[in-house]
Order: sequence, then C-alpha cells, then structure tokens
Amino acid sequence: MRAYTLLSFYQQITATDWGAIILPICAGLAVLYMVYAFFFRPKSTAEALPDRPELNVALSNFLSAYFAGEWDAVESQIEFDHFKHTFLDQPDACRVVLHKLLAPASPYRNKANQPKLTALVKEWNLDAFVVKELSSTNESLKLETLEYAKAIPSLQLKDTVTQLAFYSTAAMRIPALVTLIELCNYQPETLRIYPHALTEEDVQKLVALYGNQTQWVAEQLPTWLEATEPQFLWFCLALAQEYKLPVEMRTLQQLAFHTHKSLGAIAIRLLDGYLQPESTTGALQQYRKKMVLEQPLPEAPTANENSFQQAIN
Repeated sequence: MRAYTLLSFYQQITATDWGAIILPICAGLAVLYMVYAFFFRPKSTAEALPDRPELNVALSNFLSAYFAGEWDAVESQIEFDHFKHTFLDQPDACRVVLHKLLAPASPYRNKANQPKLTALVKEWNLDAFVVKELSSTNESLKLETLEYAKAIPSLQLKDTVTQLAFYSTAAMRIPALVTLIELCNYQPETLRIYPHALTEEDVQKLVALYGNQTQWVAEQLPTWLEATEPQFLWFCLALAQEYKLPVEMRTLQQLAFHTHKSLGAIAIRLLDGYLQPESTTGALQQYRKKMVLEQPLPEAPTANENSFQQAIN
C-alpha cells in the first residue's frame, strides 16, 4: 500500500510542468554525488578517534590493573574476555585501544612491558586487526598503523609489511621498509634484495634507525661489507660515515674504484679520515677524488625474481 502511495505521488508530481523538470535534475545530481563520493572523495586522512568516554575509562582501569599485575592467571583471562566482548566488536574501538597501547609515546610500549603487551595483543587479536588496517586504501591510516606494527612481533604482520615495502606506492614503500627493518631486529638483509632504487634521503632515513646501536653495527660492518650488492654496500658505508665507525682500509681502497660511483665517493671520504695529508699516497687520493667524487648516484640493481620470497623467509 505504501509503495502504491509513493508511486501515485511520484506520478502526480511528474505530471506537472515543474515536476517534470526538477525531479530529473535532482536524480542526476544524486547520481553525480554518489560517483564523486565513491571514486573522488579524498581518503588521505586517517579517521579521527571516536569520543567514547565509557571505553576510555574502562580501558584505563583495565590497563592500570593488568600492567600492575593485580590479577592472577584466571582473573586475567576473565578480564580479557569481558573487555573484548564488551568493547572490541567495532573497528573504531580497536583503533582507540591500539593508539592507547602502541602509539610511540605510549607508556605501555617499553621493553619491560613487552611480554605483557604481546600477550594482550594476542588475546584481543589486535595483530590481525593491524594486518586488516594495513590493507586499507587510506594511506594516512596505513602510515599510522605502521607505527603500531613496530611493536608487534608477528610473522603474518611481517609478511604484510614486506608486501607494502616491495609493492606499494612510492610514498608508502620507505615507511614500510623502515618498519620491516625494525620488525627484523634491525638486521638489514632485506636491503640486499630490495627491488627499488633508494635515494640519498631514503638511505639517511634508514641510517637514522641505528643511532642507538652503533657498537653492534661496528661489530657487524666487516661481515656486511663482504656483500656484493651495490645498494646494500652504499647503505653500509653510509652507516660508517654517519657514525664514524672504523672500516678496514683495504676494503675502502677496493670500494674507492667501485663501478658504482656513489660507493667510491663515500669510500674516498672515509679514506680521507684515515690518511694524513702528508701521506705518500696523497697523489693517489687526489686521482681517486677526481675520478669518483661528484658523480651521479648509481641505479639500484635489478631485483631477482625471488626477492619477495627471500624477504619473508
């Protein structure tokens, strides 16, 4: 009956002169808006965290008791389940919890809390939610989620971040690569098979990750410098240059004449720090500088076909 009434009303309007003009215009505008909303509306900003006072209060109370160790194993499991079934049924609530737990400034994200934090992420399936968020088309949301991902040790998550680093847009690749290296405990082996050319700015972002690990890097450099991949060697020499780490002189002398000129340029600068100006090798140094310095950066080596599979194994 209602459908018949609406149809009758529509026929009455379209029967008038103004109705026959206005209704098609309104219908056309509605279609145009739907097309715009679906294809062209900006999706670059992350969704604002919702204002959920009851969630925030319950979460604060839960985290205070949980990290203070106020519950035994049975009580903890009861509290896990209660909070999960009460609040974590909607994506916006999961985002609030992720921000509270895993934002870089979170008081819960530290080495002492890592075992409890890992257990909580697993109990609430937050690692799976992070993987889902990283599949979003919203790049701003993905960038924010990558920051959370750094605190979650998960093989599935590592695979997802590797795909972003290797195959996503140019704006997303380097943040994902930074996250991947952190997830791999700063082992830079991924750079040996990375299929994209790094810029000098990219290399500096990667080098900056190691500011608090210079002693460990100094121990690893001799082994890393045995590699043959030019882009990886470039990264290693950039580490040595930035943190003034010692490199065996013979290695630097060999790299000074590397076919990839940027490697030679860095090797020359490092050699200048080892050799005194009055050294008998001064003429050779000047020749190397003339041949090497101020040359364009090399193109990155092409990736082998199994690069992605090697990265996730």
